[in-house]
Amino acid sequence: MADGILHQLIYLMEPLGLTWLCLLVLTFWLAFKRQRGPAILAALGVILVTAVGSTSLAGRMLGSLERPYAGVKIDELPKADAIVMLGGGSAPSRYEALGVHLTQAGDRLVMAHEVYRLGKAPVLLLGGNVNKLDGVRKFESEIVRDLFKTWGIPEDAMIPLGENQDTHDEALKTAALAKEHGWHRVLLVTSASHMRRASGVLRAQGLEVIPVPCNFLTTVATAPPPPGLSVPRYDGFVKIAIWLHEEIGWYTYRHRGWINGENAK
Repeated sequence: MADGILHQLIYLMEPLGLTWLCLLVLTFWLAFKRQRGPAILAALGVILVTAVGSTSLAGRMLGSLERPYAGVKIDELPKADAIVMLGGGSAPSRYEALGVHLTQAGDRLVMAHEVYRLGKAPVLLLGGNVNKLDGVRKFESEIVRDLFKTWGIPEDAMIPLGENQDTHDEALKTAALAKEHGWHRVLLVTSASHMRRASGVLRAQGLEVIPVPCNFLTTVATAPPPPGLSVPRYDGFVKIAIWLHEEIGWYTYRHRGWINGENAK
């Protein structure tokens, strides 16, 4: 009990908790001063922050993108011509082991390595963008390639895709390599919430896509938080941001013709 109260007090000292508390105090102060309009606006702010940061709303929204890809068993995946791991799971680092910092989507690296280790495909395509560190351009795909070499994957089994601005760029480069090598089926490794858009854009390039989801961020795959109300936390806002990014990206890709109706699954 005491630990729970202490945690709530600590949460109140965080920027989001302080913002929520200030909005709550402001709401009551404005209501006391009979400033109805401003009080309603402040109350709406309290409700919004509470709904996103203290309830399961954000998790349910993001979970709606993850749920269609739950239950995939990697040891039962069919074999394919190539494994495609999309970027976003790592960044260069000055001081971390092997110069690699794993981001929130770092599960992609673990999953791609395991799928290759299981012999599901003979080649691994590595996506990603470019980061500049100490004035030097660092290709994410090359950083991951060097890491995977230390994990036992032969260099000639990996193809870095170079600089990519978005998933569409990665899909175009994958399709070009598929045409060159006669590939038809690929195992796609990316975050579960990103899989709908990513698989759609690859299918639009004429490839058969086998989803290999990872990086689940909701109770679709992870343990639920402790029961009961809490001071708002930032986790819900992170989930809402990811959900918004994917929904906006989905409709943008549809509008640009990068995903058509037949591949919008």
